[in-house]
Amino acid sequence: MSDSIAKRHNVGVGTAKSLGMPPLDFKVMHEIILPQRLRRGVSDLIAWDVAGAPPIALMTPDGNAYSYVCEGGRVRIVSGVLDEAPIVVELPADSWTDYYYELRSRFGLLYSQVVRFVRGGFAMWDAWEPALRCLYSCTPIYNPKTLDLRDLDGSPLDIRRSFERDDSPDLISHHLRKAGYVHVRGVFSRDEIARWSDEVDRLRDQAVEGNRYSRWASDGQGRKKVWDLQYMALQSPMMEAIDHHPMVGYLTGLARENVVPSFDRDNGTHAILREFTGVSDVGSNYLLDWHRDCGIGGCPITCPRIHVGIQLDAATPDSSQLFFLAGSQGRLAHDRFSEDAWGDKPIVTFETEPGDVTVHQGCMLHAAPKATGRHRRRTIYTRWVNPRGREILGRFGSIDQLIPKIDEMPSVSKMAAQVEQSAY
Repeated sequence: MSDSIAKRHNVGVGTAKSLGMPPLDFKVMHEIILPQRLRRGVSDLIAWDVAGAPPIALMTPDGNAYSYVCEGGRVRIVSGVLDEAPIVVELPADSWTDYYYELRSRFGLLYSQVVRFVRGGFAMWDAWEPALRCLYSCTPIYNPKTLDLRDLDGSPLDIRRSFERDDSPDLISHHLRKAGYVHVRGVFSRDEIARWSDEVDRLRDQAVEGNRYSRWASDGQGRKKVWDLQYMALQSPMMEAIDHHPMVGYLTGLARENVVPSFDRDNGTHAILREFTGVSDVGSNYLLDWHRDCGIGGCPITCPRIHVGIQLDAATPDSSQLFFLAGSQGRLAHDRFSEDAWGDKPIVTFETEPGDVTVHQGCMLHAAPKATGRHRRRTIYTRWVNPRGREILGRFGSIDQLIPKIDEMPSVSKMAAQVEQSAY
């Protein structure tokens, strides 16, 4: 089952050109279309988020350049590169088109290495990212200060509520669709968890570094270990049967979205393994920071997507837990904050037992940091995605293919350093 990295790496997957989407003229868009949108009300949707932020400039290799600036509570686009813009991003017009269509996020542009930072660096892009994406797509920006999540009876939604397997489907569904996630206790039997646990360990033990079925990282002693098993349904009849399990179908259906199993695309049914507490390779993405499952790009292809996380081990503060930013699904949100800035955000995590599940929408911000104690956490995730994804992405197809050395999955900071250094 070995497969070379070269066959997997494909920066052309899911581009506007490959999908036959209408081409965009960088100059016309910035001189006519986008200024019209700003005047017609989009400025009011984004100015609050970039108030006080210095300008950002985007340019193409042929010299066309435009600066986005917020002054006096209004956003406007200025021809050229303003002297006061601390970040100037150069990218080909085709790549900007992919960015506009949400086929590439700023992370996708970074990992495919099509951007050049003429001034500043990748970390500074976050200040304008939600505003730019809202201007291009009109997707609303996430604002925790005005977030008003309500339960079915109109009362404030308890974002930390857990449910039992036999609770009202309407209540569980409402919580999932409003908060973006839900925790349900005792879904699977002890025998089922024991069998699946043994099978995951078997697949881990037979994993081969460098092929498409696993991702690896270094532990605290520098030993390489598996942290992500992928396409498990293609390796194990037992794992294949999980997508057909009545409870998986029931829980996925609670999202009330048109989605289909993605067992042979988009990394398939997979397992996240938090079996060691430290990593010696700081460039590894073993520590999954705040992200969306469509965070590289391709949201119009793969989303909506629903993931059912089957807990094989207890998830507690002494192991590793999954964190959610409540209500962030379907909205554009910043994902780079200081620890103090995260303090006032509605961040939720749960203590789970084997047999519990978490269900989350892929378009929401969530994080899976390293284990903080001595206990491991292994979770099987089913992936249910937009049927369009199955039509467009071939077998083993994934937007992740644009990541170089995907088995090691370089961290954002490592990729940013590499791209920023190439500009000099």
